[in-house]
Amino acid sequence: MKSNNTKLDSIKIFDNKYQFPIYLPDATLGVVRGLNSSEVKKAGIRGAVINTYHLMSNPGTEILDKVGGIKKFMNWDGMTASDSGGFQLFSLIHKNPKLGKITDEGVYLYTGEKQQRKTLFTPEDSIRVQFSIQSDIMICLDDFSPIDSSPKRLQKSVDRTIAWAKRCKAEFVKQCKKRGYTDGNRPLLLGVVQGHNSEKLRKYCAQELIKIDFDGYGLGGWPFKENRDFDYDVCQITADATPDDKIRFALGIGSPENISRLYQMGYNIFDCVLPTRDARHKRLYNFTKDPKEIDFIKDKDWYKYLYISRGSLSADTSPIEEWCDCLSCQNHTKAYLNHLFKVKDNLAFQLATIHNLRFYSRLMEALKNN
Repeated sequence: MKSNNTKLDSIKIFDNKYQFPIYLPDATLGVVRGLNSSEVKKAGIRGAVINTYHLMSNPGTEILDKVGGIKKFMNWDGMTASDSGGFQLFSLIHKNPKLGKITDEGVYLYTGEKQQRKTLFTPEDSIRVQFSIQSDIMICLDDFSPIDSSPKRLQKSVDRTIAWAKRCKAEFVKQCKKRGYTDGNRPLLLGVVQGHNSEKLRKYCAQELIKIDFDGYGLGGWPFKENRDFDYDVCQITADATPDDKIRFALGIGSPENISRLYQMGYNIFDCVLPTRDARHKRLYNFTKDPKEIDFIKDKDWYKYLYISRGSLSADTSPIEEWCDCLSCQNHTKAYLNHLFKVKDNLAFQLATIHNLRFYSRLMEALKNN
């Protein structure tokens, strides 16, 4: 599907500057856990995703405004994308409904289960906080489609997502004017396509968001089937329903296999916690052959997991992966990393995280050149 908007070619602007596809590690509070910004950059990472809701709470918008935004705060010169905070609020309320409720007006949050005090977080609030963050890509607040919802609740989720997107766009335009942005230097704003596993609702949501006109569109919701298999059909439906000349952001995706498959569908940006979380849990990613030689459409089993704490590796003097050029592989052995995890030294997390992030950045390079 083609877009009618010719004002700002978001694909070209960001591809020229950051190169698609791009993977964004989790930097929820302005930090990729265990690494400084220089180490993240040396691993080949060109962007990071940060959390609007959490940064609003700590350090807060007042400090972010004073220091000039999150990039200056964390000394990061790569891309930053700020999620809306919607998923975190949904998760909080889904786990304990006494802590808040989702309404057409916005998300009400209570200070505790006794619900003595409440605050309202609106689509406009989300955009204003993201302008304090000064991220390169901002995302509209959306109503996450519950996986176990009734047809009525699912329809409500889509209708509310569209209504909130309109409010986000209006506030975004207002903030751009207030802060003196021009169409050439402003951040990008992305709408989020909801609808869970309903093809009809996914297409409807995408069509209505396109009418509002965004710089790109995010894959919203939980893309898994009831049997927990990844739902590639929903991802394809969403990709087909959104314009080819706008950014497609696979929000929260995912595993190397997920990324490879969705890149073939036309998604440009990916973010997930897997490589950094797995590194802390002693699971490392390895290509099974030189990534330059991988055919990602035909080849199977092109990567594997290395469980670094296994006793069989305690005397293995080979690098984590023979083709990897990361700091960890170039300077240390499997045996040493095995030892570091055994003695519970923080360097273990650091070296493992560097390797996994470099695996993901090399995956992006290989996909682009495939």
